[in-house]
Amino acid sequence: MSKPDLGELIKEYSRAGGINFTHIRTRADDVRFSVWAGQSYDGKKHQKNDTEQVFPWDGASDTRVRLADMICSENSDILTTAFTRGVLRASPTEVSDAGQAEAATTLLRYYRDNKLRNELRHEANLLANYGQQYGYGILHVKWDREITKRIETVTMEEIVAISEMAEGGTGLSQLPALVADPDNEEAAVDVLEAQLGIKRRRARKLVKQLRDNGQGELPTDIVTKNCPQIVALKPNEEVFFPPETIDLQSSRYIFRRCWHSEWELKQLENVYGYSSEWTKEVLKVNDGNQTTYMDPLSETFDTHTGATEGLYEVVYCYRKEIDEDGVLNVHCTIFNPKVTTKLGKEQILDHMSGHYPFVAYRRENVSRKLIDCRGVPDIVHTWQNEIKGQRDMLYDRASLMVFPPLTVPARMGQVYRLQPGSELPEMRPGEVKFLDPPRTNPGEALNVIDYVEKQCDQYFGRLNDNTNPVIAQAKMQSMVDNYTTTWSEAFTMMFRLVQEYISDQELARIAGVDLGLPSSQADIMGAYDFSVKFDVRELDQDYVASKMQAIIGLLPIDSAGTVDRAKLMSIAVGMIDPVLGQSIMTDQRGAAQKTFDDVNKDIALMSLGNEANYTENDPTAAMKMQFMQQVVGSNPKYQEQLQRDERFQALLDNYGKNLQQSVAQEQNKMIGRLGVQPVSQ
Repeated sequence: MSKPDLGELIKEYSRAGGINFTHIRTRADDVRFSVWAGQSYDGKKHQKNDTEQVFPWDGASDTRVRLADMICSENSDILTTAFTRGVLRASPTEVSDAGQAEAATTLLRYYRDNKLRNELRHEANLLANYGQQYGYGILHVKWDREITKRIETVTMEEIVAISEMAEGGTGLSQLPALVADPDNEEAAVDVLEAQLGIKRRRARKLVKQLRDNGQGELPTDIVTKNCPQIVALKPNEEVFFPPETIDLQSSRYIFRRCWHSEWELKQLENVYGYSSEWTKEVLKVNDGNQTTYMDPLSETFDTHTGATEGLYEVVYCYRKEIDEDGVLNVHCTIFNPKVTTKLGKEQILDHMSGHYPFVAYRRENVSRKLIDCRGVPDIVHTWQNEIKGQRDMLYDRASLMVFPPLTVPARMGQVYRLQPGSELPEMRPGEVKFLDPPRTNPGEALNVIDYVEKQCDQYFGRLNDNTNPVIAQAKMQSMVDNYTTTWSEAFTMMFRLVQEYISDQELARIAGVDLGLPSSQADIMGAYDFSVKFDVRELDQDYVASKMQAIIGLLPIDSAGTVDRAKLMSIAVGMIDPVLGQSIMTDQRGAAQKTFDDVNKDIALMSLGNEANYTENDPTAAMKMQFMQQVVGSNPKYQEQLQRDERFQALLDNYGKNLQQSVAQEQNKMIGRLGVQPVSQ
């Protein structure tokens, strides 16, 4: 593996925007969070806070209008809802994979809806906010394997057992004898350091403990987390790439920046094999050169919180290279831009098959370049200023109406105290009077505000009295489809990681069946594509109810049984209450298994002479009849008992008649509606 040119990587990182890590607030931040110079908590203009003359006077209105923030938040909430309620399904790329697609879907839903539910919802909300505010956001799909060290006790007997499993003649096979002999202490330390990866100081301590006490303390790696992870990255703060990039997969470099504490850096060294020399250099770079990061919210009113004091910059550079065999690989180089002579680590992501582990989400597509897309603040900036100007004017006008300026004789030096009920001395009538306020119509300002809001609603498709409902719904659906397509790509990438890192036994436990998934990278890359779909009309409960009623109304004419009623019931309950639906509904395979177990138990009790519990209008009667024939037909003891036990025969006959009655009643309902009995029945 060729060593990368660190100087070139730092140069490219700087060109992508990463070197200027002191946060410079972007216009999008200013507009969304309503931040500008000279602000105060009371929402008024004060000359002491501004270097220029405030207008129209000291203490005038300085209203914060939240139009951009409101639209970003609304759209982010809609997109997050679409993510959590969207239908996640695996689509096989080959016909032979169709039978496993449902199990693959169950597997990935387990991660989205159970194991990673909170984490993924949080990242989905972040990605939606980044896309709405900055125009785009990036998802990083990776495998999260967290290892921590724990001190455990190891006995001399365990050391003997380890040596017996080692190859004869090696240092490890001779370890017990080396430990027991004080003269060979250094040799024992060498073996522990080389074979078990123990630091020399700890290895020497362990040898002495084993020789003196028969047991000692050994640091052991413990896997505390082993699952996929999807992280939303903030543009120009957590992720950088060359400005000419059109598609992430064709980018020359992708940089991800993280901030780590001192103990996290040392953990990277001790557990994950980062260079110890590099770690020492990184820990020195902040001395006398403190990095300050200004958060877009915490900088307001000069609070200056959010400094990265005690944190250290670590950059992960992803790039593609073709090796001598013509194989395309993704390389990951870890560095700090201030440490120009050493690397933290260099590795090949061989499990990615030449694909960057990143997926881009764009709010709009108006140009091919990835960064050429606008966020909501770029679009509503002038509209927001228009509304602010009108509201400030209304506030200042009200101030003039309540407390207009006074006209007084120029020769008078009297100081007047103005408040309700106060007495003003007057030397001659008419010498002191209020100045007439400007003759303006406040309705004009309200009309301007109303017009701007209507224009904004029409542009973004906000569904209200100001917009065409058909166009508004189309805009919202397009926004949701664009967002869920990004997550479809991310889930497809995540499933490949699951295939790579999770054992067949664990996969079978989650999916309920043995998936028999491919293990080679060539097969993994093309087995399944995942999709997330959501109909924005389902946000309207009246629409959902009417749609379900229409579907249920078609069930009586489904003579071929093409409608999967178990799935229909699961969807219906989920639409009414997703949380309740997950609590009370079982999957179809689980429901069938439960029905089979009930039939098996009933037959076993009847073989002992017990009467079965008969059910009226049992919706699972047809399924139970099939299971009854299967259970009795596959058990020779039941068949033999039917030949000699008249009671068992009578009980089983009644059980079958009860089930047949439920089937007949369901058929009679259909005949009553149709007037005829289908020939197929």
